[in-house]
Amino acid sequence: MTIKLVTDKKIAETSSKGNQEKWFDSEENVWYKLDLFGYEALAETVVSKLLKLSNIEENGIKITDYDMTKVMVHKIERTACVSKNFLKDGEEIITIAALLRKGIGSEYIRNIEKQSSLQKKIDYIVTNVEKLTGLDGFGEYLTLLFETDMLFLNDDRHLNNIAVIRKENKFDYCPLFDYGAGLLSNIRDYPLDIEAKGMIKNVVARPFNCNFVRQMNAAEKLYGRQFEPDFTNDDVEKSLENVDEYYSERYASDFKDRIKVCIKTQRNKYR
Repeated sequence: MTIKLVTDKKIAETSSKGNQEKWFDSEENVWYKLDLFGYEALAETVVSKLLKLSNIEENGIKITDYDMTKVMVHKIERTACVSKNFLKDGEEIITIAALLRKGIGSEYIRNIEKQSSLQKKIDYIVTNVEKLTGLDGFGEYLTLLFETDMLFLNDDRHLNNIAVIRKENKFDYCPLFDYGAGLLSNIRDYPLDIEAKGMIKNVVARPFNCNFVRQMNAAEKLYGRQFEPDFTNDDVEKSLENVDEYYSERYASDFKDRIKVCIKTQRNKYR
């Protein structure tokens, strides 16, 4: 069934690349995230399914569930993923960029940049976020983000895509979400006619604009390894089994093959 969205629904563009158009349905309390430059909705859905097969929720961090769907926007059928709104009444998302800007001032960017090593940059962010929020374990949470971003090649984890939940003066951790830029999903930036393995090595991790493994290792040296994936090749295949329902025959096979190459390549590095 195709869901119809109308123009008085809320639209939000949250990616620095503008590659995830969002629609919020207040009646159903769900978010729709639409494809724009490739298969962002598929990447978001696949990652959410595979993250469930890990130790993350055992350690107290929730994972946002995504499912594929079709939506009608401005009389055009679009492919999207859908998830329940994880915010409860009175809660709001505060990005780390907004938190640091309000708590320290605009000079927080300069303060991060002048740190003499990647580990010190990470420590600066963690120390100040914990001071401003009262949260314990933000370093472990940030490490988890870097680990999962590395495994799924999510290159859009800038400080506006790292956030906490605020209700009045209390803070909590967001469930894991926003992996739509992963798995080489933007076929404008990563064309399908170029072999995936050749592009993977050139993908840059955010927020520090460096190699994924280097960013992850720097955080793990400070806070230890957090993420233990427990999915198999069969699980990856299962997460891709309905792709043909949402993408044309021309693209579905290429999307599936590319995703499998990305995951296999990055998982070998993670081990």
